[in-house]
Amino acid sequence: MVKMVFTQQCASDICCSYGSSFPFRSIHAYGSQACSSTALSVVHVDYSKKLKLKHDIQLDSSAALRVGPAGTVDGSNKSNYNSEKATPVNYAKPLRLSTSNASGSTLDGYHVEHDETSNNDVLCNLCENGKLMEACNLVDVMARLSQVPDLQSCVNLIRGLINVDRIEKAVRVLQVMILSGGVPDIITYNKLIGGLCRRGQLNSAIKLVEDMGFCGCPPDVITFNTLFRSMFEHGKYDEAIWFWKDQLRKGYPPYLISYTILLELVCKYCGIRRAMNAMEDLAFDGCHPDLVTFNSLINLICKRGKFEDVAMVVGGLMSHGLEPNAVTYNTLLHSFCIKGKWAEADDMLFIMKEASYPPTVVTYNILINSLCKYQILDRAIDVLHKMLNEGCSPDIVTYNTLLAAMCKVDMIEEALNILHSLRDNGYSLVVISYNTLIDGLAKKGEIKKAMVLFDEMVNDGITPDDITYGSLVMGFCKQGMVHEAVEMLQEMVKINCRIRGSTFTLVIQALCRNGKLDTAIEIVSIMVSRYSKPSKAGYTSLVRAVAASGMTEAATKLRKVFIEHKILKEDS
Repeated sequence: MVKMVFTQQCASDICCSYGSSFPFRSIHAYGSQACSSTALSVVHVDYSKKLKLKHDIQLDSSAALRVGPAGTVDGSNKSNYNSEKATPVNYAKPLRLSTSNASGSTLDGYHVEHDETSNNDVLCNLCENGKLMEACNLVDVMARLSQVPDLQSCVNLIRGLINVDRIEKAVRVLQVMILSGGVPDIITYNKLIGGLCRRGQLNSAIKLVEDMGFCGCPPDVITFNTLFRSMFEHGKYDEAIWFWKDQLRKGYPPYLISYTILLELVCKYCGIRRAMNAMEDLAFDGCHPDLVTFNSLINLICKRGKFEDVAMVVGGLMSHGLEPNAVTYNTLLHSFCIKGKWAEADDMLFIMKEASYPPTVVTYNILINSLCKYQILDRAIDVLHKMLNEGCSPDIVTYNTLLAAMCKVDMIEEALNILHSLRDNGYSLVVISYNTLIDGLAKKGEIKKAMVLFDEMVNDGITPDDITYGSLVMGFCKQGMVHEAVEMLQEMVKINCRIRGSTFTLVIQALCRNGKLDTAIEIVSIMVSRYSKPSKAGYTSLVRAVAASGMTEAATKLRKVFIEHKILKEDS
């Protein structure tokens, strides 16, 4: 028996899926309530065959509705239609109906008549062209048709949806992918879990993590770390500890990185005592701390200035059969030095020697760097001599730290002597070593000595950088050597070296002071051409600085140039 059923829906609402019920409505519903764009769907139901969509025509509701050349139904309210008398219809090829709505949805009817291969070709094309919403709709259609979507396209689609914060859609595609037999990779899972955590959907993220193992992709360190951080941000401290214990009981590896981060978070949000209690509690579940765990806790409490808690952590460390190592001692030393606790720092050096962990170059660099920051240079130099006496060779970091500190306290000549001594003794100097001295000499007005050092640097095969050139330009400008400053700037342009805005400003102001306004305007043009997004505030400040120096005519001309380049406006 053949039965013809007609339904009317808005074009955007048409839905057809194999194996699902259809919300058919009587034809008498046509009338003034119909939407402006309607579609007439003729469904052929043959009980011996599968349900198929035979015809889909888009019509205007004001026109007569026609099916085939002979079968006609007008727009009036007719409650009956004799399908047995209907003239056979030559069905047209289904039309592809485009839509411009925000979701980019595609009518199911177009994809229903495609086989799995054809739909997958369309899916790949949609993903490649970034049509995420249309691709989502196609995945849903394929799922209802029991077709398996291309798994790599699904992975790409999920990641794209996460990037545009369409997390619900991404979860839906993931579900279809898993039900189709696909196994998402760990990167896709971690991106999705991160997206859920960012939106505060912790329950969904936890559920997804718990389901990962069943889908053939167990969670990894990044998975747990992401979840832990989000749980603590939302105040779920006890739940995070319980969750980790539950994962251990399920047989997941006791990742030390995740375990250490968990304890750091407990310490940060709940205090060191709670962290130590959690550590002992987790040990019963087979998760034991190592030196990295204890050193991380010591580093955290020292950064927060909780030195009184150090003894508790060190005691816990030793109770687990461990001993402090060089990292432990250096961490403590660094914390004492930052706070200026020099007596405690000396004690730590003594303890290191007694504990068979003699101070290394890293240890001494920590101490020297801190002394230089506090401008206790004489003591820093004493530490350098102590290193040499103990047979601990300083490295280039040691010397660069001392050179920078000496330049700051106007000990340029002494710094130069050290630099040349290092060079003569075969030390591999680096660009920072030369930059420190060149900048110090330029600021002091010793531009000729700075240029000698620059030549030595180039001859030694060390390539100058923007800081080197900028320091020399600044030195030339300070000495009124504008011609040399412009030449150095042009050299920077020639080799395509980065030029800071402050360097341009120094040269332009120096040129204006020397009455070379035409050259200043040329430099302005170079400056404008090198910055794709010019700063209006920066150029305004430049004009005001020139005007404030008494060069009102130059300031007026500069402002005019900036207006011509559409950087400043007439009324600015």
